[in-house]
Amino acid sequence: MTATVPKLEYPHATPSANSGLTLLYDTQPYTAYTEDLEFMWRWTIYQDHKLVQEGCSLTLDASKRAVNHVLAFFNVSTQKNK
Repeated sequence: MTATVPKLEYPHATPSANSGLTLLYDTQPYTAYTEDLEFMWRWTIYQDHKLVQEGCSLTLDASKRAVNHVLAFFNVSTQKNK
């Protein structure tokens, strides 16, 4: 008997312009988006249009701080996007 890997529901490529997500940062090659799920904010970070990190926060501001922290780890300056 072989195990099957479940198909993931979220996108692995950069969302389209009509996806309804809010663009947080666009510091090429990185882009970051957030989505209000009403009980939390889901954020995603893409590098060269590929998903590299995702997470969730309780507020929009907390999402922005979390994305800044991850981008700082990747040595990306977000100063121009504040």
